[in-house]
Amino acid sequence: MRRHLLLTAVISSLSLAGCASWFEGSNQFQPTPLAAIKQVQSLSVKWALQQAAPASGFLPVYANGNVVAADAAGRIRSVDALSGRLQADVSLKRALSTGVAVNGDVVLAGTQDAKLLAVDRSSGKKLWEQPLTSLMLEPPQIAGDIVVVRTNDARLTGFSLADGKQQWSVGNVLPQLTVRNDGSMRAVGREAVMVGLAGGQLDIINPQSGNTLWQGAVATPRGATELERVTDVVSRPVFDGGQVCAVAYQGRVACFEARSGSLQWAREVSSSRGLALDARNVYVTAENGSIWAYDRQTGRNVWKNDDLKYRDVSGPAMMGRFVMVVDGEGYAHLLSNESGGIVGRGKIGTSGPVNQPVSLGSTALVQGQDGRLAMLNLE
Repeated sequence: MRRHLLLTAVISSLSLAGCASWFEGSNQFQPTPLAAIKQVQSLSVKWALQQAAPASGFLPVYANGNVVAADAAGRIRSVDALSGRLQADVSLKRALSTGVAVNGDVVLAGTQDAKLLAVDRSSGKKLWEQPLTSLMLEPPQIAGDIVVVRTNDARLTGFSLADGKQQWSVGNVLPQLTVRNDGSMRAVGREAVMVGLAGGQLDIINPQSGNTLWQGAVATPRGATELERVTDVVSRPVFDGGQVCAVAYQGRVACFEARSGSLQWAREVSSSRGLALDARNVYVTAENGSIWAYDRQTGRNVWKNDDLKYRDVSGPAMMGRFVMVVDGEGYAHLLSNESGGIVGRGKIGTSGPVNQPVSLGSTALVQGQDGRLAMLNLE
């Protein structure tokens, strides 16, 4: 089971999922064996690239027909999204703390010495650099001409994309215990940045000023102990059709009206792995590997799939009309968006846990713990 790092002054990490013993930290649940399926839809690896094994928070980025991927040593590679052919390979000669963001020819990254760095994608030439209050643990978000950064001290800061000058900075208070957050921000054009926070809170901010447009309670901490009250939004919210949805660890999945922040519905489910949506449903991978589908308008449970429980399942991504997840043994699974049944499966060669795949319509990017980056394609 995936381990969640809890940040406190005294405790550096605790295993929060699947522990048979508090002290031993061993898994009490065995992965569900894969059952035979009727292969309705096939998928294949279109191309693959071997990266250095990435740390958490290093996600590939699709930008203008290219896929850009970085590693902790500061190597940044750009490949053609269609062919996988290498377009650029640069070394910054600086250790990075998280993955990158891309805007045209500009790549933005957080360094291990707590700097925000902008470089040219093809040459690696430094364009500008700005000091941060602490390390970045998730990639920056680009909203128009503003770069929004969250640092490990829970501070949000906006910088000018053109020259790196700081535009605003806002602090947040962290609870005593939090789940390590490797990515729960998402920009929506120039107008807003969605920010998942500790304590089950979702903030929508104006990227030009840093002002909060509205706040929503995805979940409310509850329980007798600090550990039981850990309720954090640690995966990226989603936006579509005037609706914002997010999910919290030890909490709920909730959807809001995007302009007003009015809660539309909420349902109990615990997830740190993320969610996806299509025109009809919201899809969530729960902590135990079950995959849930909820009606976007009412929150009604449409279906639930338990066939992949305890298999270290990734967050979901849409591939065409199918819901795709990847398990810890390197199998990609296609689920029917209507019934939740598994209708396709393929071995893709990754090893260990996989971050939430990046959906690109009928294709998807997947990066495993072993550093293998693969573009998956429907056949």
